[in-house]
Amino acid sequence: MYDSPWIVPSALFDPGWVDRMRDSIAVSEFSPEAAIITVVFFGGFAVFVAVSLLVKTRAREEVRLTPLTWITEPDKIRDIFHNALRRRSKIRLSFSRDDASGVFADAALAEVYSDSLILELSADIRANSGWTGKRVECDFRLRPDPATEQWHFYTFVAEIKNARVIPGQFAQVTVSLPGRLEMEQKRAYLRVEPGRADVRELDIWSEPRVRDEPHRMDDPQTWGHAEVTLTETTAPDISLDNVSGGGMRLSLRGDALRAGLILLTPGRRVYLFLRLADRLGPGGTTLFRLACQVQNAYSANAPDGSRAFGLRFVGFGEPDPDNPARLQWKAPQGGGVPAMDDWAYAKHLDVYRSRGK
Repeated sequence: MYDSPWIVPSALFDPGWVDRMRDSIAVSEFSPEAAIITVVFFGGFAVFVAVSLLVKTRAREEVRLTPLTWITEPDKIRDIFHNALRRRSKIRLSFSRDDASGVFADAALAEVYSDSLILELSADIRANSGWTGKRVECDFRLRPDPATEQWHFYTFVAEIKNARVIPGQFAQVTVSLPGRLEMEQKRAYLRVEPGRADVRELDIWSEPRVRDEPHRMDDPQTWGHAEVTLTETTAPDISLDNVSGGGMRLSLRGDALRAGLILLTPGRRVYLFLRLADRLGPGGTTLFRLACQVQNAYSANAPDGSRAFGLRFVGFGEPDPDNPARLQWKAPQGGGVPAMDDWAYAKHLDVYRSRGK
């Protein structure tokens, strides 16, 4: 045979190697050429099968590990932010839950770059260079088609690249373009439980007191005194059990229950002025003007004699830009009242962080 191993491969290229291999097989002799061909063939086949299985397994893992609600294509992410910029979407910015400060603020999207976003905050926000490197959780909503009331909700996590304050104007924060956007469900059903200190004002009127002559829906001055109102005397008898962007649950007892029992009969409509504590609002509060449908009146079996009522929001009033003393009434958007939805979500984040989660 061959004395040197490096001679064997070169024999494969000799003109008569096929005949020699056939003859060797016929006489049952060992053939280096045949051995090499066999090893190469089966080895190559094994490698091909292994690579195929690896690619298939990784593909399955990607499909399994990437939720359908995640958007990971950079071009699509930038398109969504450009659309949010055109629609003047507000972004809720809060420090990551890893940070114990629990600070959050509303920001306006100012610029969208290939690798970053520019957010503008009120100059009252004490942004500083110490923010650089921190991670922030952000969320915003977007109505892709202005002709519809369908809203999309997005959340993402980004790193602060730079933070500076322009005195007397605004704070400007640069954050990295996120690697993914997560689409959330509508938050109109995210219910939170306000504390007693959160409820600063609560007034309820029946529908006739708002709609019937000489009252005017757009002029609260014509409504007269509220039929149920929160005062220092009635405060212990009125509690807001929970609230969401879509509705609320209210409990009454004592004199407040006697005044509101007929007023809050299921099927009836009522109008509320509800002022809640909000450190970002003017004077540290936000006033909600709400039209409600009474959905449920729960049985009066509470030890303190209270009775709970479930209300669904069917409209909300906002000051008329041309005459702030008058109201413009609008239908709920995206399944709820946007401002109340924002308040409930911010309260949820506060509670979430206060528990150290």
